[in-house]
Amino acid sequence: MKKVILFFNDPDNESAISFIHDNIKEVFEDYIDLSIFFLSEIHSDTMLDADAFLVSPNDAMQNIKNHVSDFSKAIRITRSPDKDSLNTLSSIPAGTTVLVVNDSYETAFATTQSFYEVGIGHINLVPYDETLLQTGLYDHIEIAITPSESHLVPKHIKKIIDIGYRKVSFETMFKLMKILKLDVPAVNRNLFRHVYSVVEPNAEFNTNYINGYLKSEMINRIIDTVKMGIILVSKHYDVIFVNDKVLNIFNTTDTDSLKLTDYIPAEILSSNDINHEKIEISGEWYKYDKYDLTLLNETAGYYITLQNMAEFSASDKHLREKGFVAKHNFKDIVHKSKEMDDVILRARQIALTDHTVLIRGESGTGKELIAQSIHNASHRSKYPFVAINCAALPESLLESELFGYEKGAFTGAHSKGKVGLFEEANHGTIFLDEIGSISHNLQSRLLRTIQERQIMRVGSDRIIDIDIRLITATNRDLEAAIQSGDFRADLFFRLNVLPIEIPPLRKRKGDLSDLFNHFLGKDAKNVTEEERQCLLEYDWPGNVREVENAAIYYKTLSQLPPHIVSKQYDGATGRRACTLEKVILQIISSNTSVSHGIGRTSLLQQLNQKGISLSDVKLRSMLSDLEKSGYIIIGKGRYGTRITEEGSARIKELRG
Repeated sequence: MKKVILFFNDPDNESAISFIHDNIKEVFEDYIDLSIFFLSEIHSDTMLDADAFLVSPNDAMQNIKNHVSDFSKAIRITRSPDKDSLNTLSSIPAGTTVLVVNDSYETAFATTQSFYEVGIGHINLVPYDETLLQTGLYDHIEIAITPSESHLVPKHIKKIIDIGYRKVSFETMFKLMKILKLDVPAVNRNLFRHVYSVVEPNAEFNTNYINGYLKSEMINRIIDTVKMGIILVSKHYDVIFVNDKVLNIFNTTDTDSLKLTDYIPAEILSSNDINHEKIEISGEWYKYDKYDLTLLNETAGYYITLQNMAEFSASDKHLREKGFVAKHNFKDIVHKSKEMDDVILRARQIALTDHTVLIRGESGTGKELIAQSIHNASHRSKYPFVAINCAALPESLLESELFGYEKGAFTGAHSKGKVGLFEEANHGTIFLDEIGSISHNLQSRLLRTIQERQIMRVGSDRIIDIDIRLITATNRDLEAAIQSGDFRADLFFRLNVLPIEIPPLRKRKGDLSDLFNHFLGKDAKNVTEEERQCLLEYDWPGNVREVENAAIYYKTLSQLPPHIVSKQYDGATGRRACTLEKVILQIISSNTSVSHGIGRTSLLQQLNQKGISLSDVKLRSMLSDLEKSGYIIIGKGRYGTRITEEGSARIKELRG
């Protein structure tokens, strides 16, 4: 979490200070720890350290110089009117003279300019200077607009239009994002919403930012689907971009401090003559290629690709074409829990033998990953790894797939017959997933195959000897299936020679964070602590496969799937209930002004955008409780729900 300090001269205007604080937090959420300091209360020799310093008002910029560790990290806050105020100004009759009142002439002038620059030209806007009040300059003016500074409006003006506090400008938010290096999807998503909510004169800059970000996201998502590792470096080999495949190869998620020379020899990187080179990284061999990127005939950088030799250059072309290759090894199993350490230790020992293995575990726990790793760690690793899901095919088709058939064996049979998967796996490993779903007929044939290490093709009377290692897997309770008569006890004991039990993810939550990081790649740095807490409190019935799906959802939409988040808020108590209360109060606070609040429908929509799904009934109940506590006022119709002073204090309390 980045530390940010917000400076004000004094605490006199508490509501404005709270508005600016909440406005910044609305964009940066829990990525920043935002503290407030008042220059009038800071001791002369106090020195403060932070990742960024925000200063308001403008004249305070010079005064913080002796109190900050790095003045280059200081940003002067500029502010912009809310875009909703344009509709209010547009309704004022053309030719009307309107006084613009703010806390100083400079800010009133800036507000006036902002409105003129976005096309409010039908009325005469006059910035208010308090020192000129006694001159009678403003006596003829009957209407004033002010951003929540009504007390500063001259007493003779009867019609006051309060356009609400000015928001922190997009320019300020953008500078802060860059200084903090928080150019992440969640912050950009919030910044998108912010830029459309404020009156900004520099529309071209805003449009360039939005279009540039969209292009970058599109390119990143396309490149991340490529199976080869892609690296973009400067001419001095500083890393500019890597895709997720590279992070998996290097086994890291830290792109900021990534040094290529830690993984690729410097002499290979710097050579212009080396291409299609075979290099070793973390025990795996990769094909290395480097290409020049030129600008006006000058080398501006390089484009490097890495391809796993095992993935495109298996020892047998026949195996590659048919997909009979095990791609995974024990080192590919992402984990740090003792439970999985024990599983892998047992599997490594089993790999050294040639006995039949039964892998048990819920759907999505990674049973095939363990099976492939056992094969690749065994003496059969140079031979085929053939896998089939027994539940995916009907009995007749599964039988012909496993054992093969002779020509003319049945209607529709291939004229030349077919080699079965047991034969294809000869000298290697055959992996039968969902073994508990096969029929009694196939159970009998499989029992005979295991006992005799022989098969007979469908429609043949010829015995074929096979040399295979058998690994099976199931998520069924086979002992219960034996009791019910659905599974043969003698087959079970033939399969259950070396059993491996993979615990479900809910029983090894220690692996969850690493797994989610693995599937997210470089996007892992975008996940907030609050989101990680949601991950830990969810039970993951789909196990690792569901984690991968959740990561894909997060990479695509920059938020967790609603069913994961909403489950944590359903009937929430304790810490989680406090978090939901804080989110609701923050949204209400951000939408509270003198003239209106927020309706329940809009509140539900904004909660949903944050990945929190609540029913209307649940929200009504929570709002009623918050009103009873004095934190909000629920108005009727357009008035909406608004925050109270007690509610603003409650938000600060919940932030801790």
